[in-house]
Amino acid sequence: MRHLKFIGVVLIGAILAGCGSHDAENAGLAKMPLRTSDARLKIYRTDALESAGDAARVKIDGREVASLGSGGSTMLDVPAGLHKIVVDTPLHPNVYEISLATKAGAHYALEVSPRSAATVARMFGVVGMLAESAANQNGGEFQIRVVEPGEKT
Repeated sequence: MRHLKFIGVVLIGAILAGCGSHDAENAGLAKMPLRTSDARLKIYRTDALESAGDAARVKIDGREVASLGSGGSTMLDVPAGLHKIVVDTPLHPNVYEISLATKAGAHYALEVSPRSAATVARMFGVVGMLAESAANQNGGEFQIRVVEPGEKT
């Protein structure tokens, strides 16, 4: 019986370790004025139950900026211009990628949410994930979209 409790604790710990940050919001940045040459991004993850145990890793121009658990968010400033934004998880062989042309002084909100096609494919194990990944150039477990285009404040 002790072994079952130990295994349960280990499994719960492993699941929670994959959840990512739930409170990555940079509250201090939100109170600071935006530099005139930068744009401000708020990236948040929905709290959908699909893929709730997996962290969504967010990269901008190849640099990891967040690992978001369900309901998590982050905020950062980037230089105005074109940026490649990628969301993925180490548990899926593909990524979801968008390009975003930011304007100086503008604020953008980006939403990360699970992709239902990936969730269905995952039910078929590794074979399903590989098949779904091969069929979609923009794949992966999560998607990212701009929900508030840049408005200058």
